[in-house]
Amino acid sequence: MTYDRQQVSQYFDAFGEREWQRLETTLQGRSNHAVHKHLLRGYVQPGCDLLDVGSGPGRFAIDAVTMGARVTLADISQVQLDLAQRRLAEQAMLDKVGGFHVADVIDLSMFRDASFDLVVAFGGVISYTRDRYDAALREIARVLRPGGAALVSVMSLHGVMRLIGPLDAPNVLESIDQHLDWSAMLAGADTMLTRAGSTEFHQPLVLFTSNGLRSALTDAGLVVERIACANPLFPQFMRVPKMEASALASDRLIELEVAVCEQPGLADAGGHLIAAARRRSANDQNGALR
Repeated sequence: MTYDRQQVSQYFDAFGEREWQRLETTLQGRSNHAVHKHLLRGYVQPGCDLLDVGSGPGRFAIDAVTMGARVTLADISQVQLDLAQRRLAEQAMLDKVGGFHVADVIDLSMFRDASFDLVVAFGGVISYTRDRYDAALREIARVLRPGGAALVSVMSLHGVMRLIGPLDAPNVLESIDQHLDWSAMLAGADTMLTRAGSTEFHQPLVLFTSNGLRSALTDAGLVVERIACANPLFPQFMRVPKMEASALASDRLIELEVAVCEQPGLADAGGHLIAAARRRSANDQNGALR
């Protein structure tokens, strides 16, 4: 099964407000947001032109505007864009928005080459493109200005497997070939397409290891600067009600996960892999623009 734009669009139309809520209703969600925001803060410069592709309801657009960016939002779902417009209006930020565009990350032709200082594709946008992830990354590289950076998060192959434990889900392993290529997993695959029709994945996806993400970005002509992960210590479905009930414990958990998010030994443990990569500039030692 190849990437189906309409299917993904319909999924996020139906998902609606839950796309905003997923990063605030659990401790792990808030930690995930904090890690992504930490990476974003390292690259936003006041006055920069930022494209938020797969923007969803505008959470990271709001963060970026707060940091001083001018943000253009693009998403495959009109429902998500409408939610984003409402959220940004509530924050009196519409004057810092360059537009709201229904767009697919594998085809950003509405934007000229070298249009943005920074492109953000958070929340697994690339993973939803399945077998077209290479086209998506090339489009991100194309719209970046020389020297500009891309911040990309994807679904982690090993991070997904790590969720089986907290869920105590033997049935996943018992029927694993209905969901993933088990032989390829054992052989050390760095990218993997989920099986079409799998009941364990809400959409057909491409999953990455940290090495796979690095290779994919390099193949798109980008130079990887940083690899991080979200939720490496406390995976998504781990139940921690006592920590949830303690504001101090919750704050310290989030502080710790931000502090360790770029530790190489943890990169493949988190649910999301996050990379920062840059388009070569004219002054780069190793040659021409890419």
